[in-house]
Amino acid sequence: PLGIVVAVALSPWRSGPRLVLVRGFAPSAAGGTRVVRRGSSGSDAVTPAEAYFESLGWSEDDIAKVKSCYRRRFHLSLENHVKPVLTWLGDLGLSDAQVRKSVVGFPTLFTCSLENTLRPKEQWLLDLGLDKAQVMKAISRHPQICSYSLEANLQPLVQWLLDQGLDNSQVANAIARQLQICGLSLEANLQPLVQWLLDQGLDNSQVANVQICGLSLEANLKPKVRLLGARGLSQTDIVGTLAMCPQSLDHSLEKMAYRIGVLEAAGLLTDSSFRTAVMMSNEKFASRFG
Repeated sequence: PLGIVVAVALSPWRSGPRLVLVRGFAPSAAGGTRVVRRGSSGSDAVTPAEAYFESLGWSEDDIAKVKSCYRRRFHLSLENHVKPVLTWLGDLGLSDAQVRKSVVGFPTLFTCSLENTLRPKEQWLLDLGLDKAQVMKAISRHPQICSYSLEANLQPLVQWLLDQGLDNSQVANAIARQLQICGLSLEANLQPLVQWLLDQGLDNSQVANVQICGLSLEANLKPKVRLLGARGLSQTDIVGTLAMCPQSLDHSLEKMAYRIGVLEAAGLLTDSSFRTAVMMSNEKFASRFG
């Protein structure tokens, strides 16, 4: 008969047992055991990985997001896939919530080899100059970095950044700040972007500090720079915005156009006022500029 099991679960990356209501277990026709959903008729079977995630307190939505990555092939091995990855993330210093967020946001982590992929990426980041806390933060914020090829992506990126005139510490800082650049193509993304920034009037040292390498040149940056020019900002002002406050270009074109319009109508549009205004919350902007 179907039973409900209360198990003592140990988090693979945390000490201290806790009681967990696992699912019911029922004997299979072959004499083994299969996991079934609580209160089901037995037809709604779940995999051991799903049951394990539930024992850790993960929500159904979280588990569904992990499953959706694997479609019909959700047969992750607890011992070969799930537990080694969760343990490694915990050993890096991620909290339980950060571990869950990382693998739910990027379930492909479970297919990465611990010895051939995950640990070499950790060591690469350390060798690059990041400290342990920065490595933890990097993998927590952008777990996709674990899937990038050292030979095809990461090492060529470092060499290219060095070729642009950055020193080793600047390269480490650039990657730590902008992890998304690790997945970009040098030829299709980074090289055209750097050349465009230089064409706008930035010098090499300014380009090295620009934090917009993850933004699309054609769909994002060029339209926004055209908007700034069309609304009266000089090329010097635009260069100043790119160099001093590149994060202002993270905002949508519509938001930028609206706030520029408000400043322009009030006769307050300058390079500095735009940079200040575009970074404000909606409430603060409305309170200050009406």
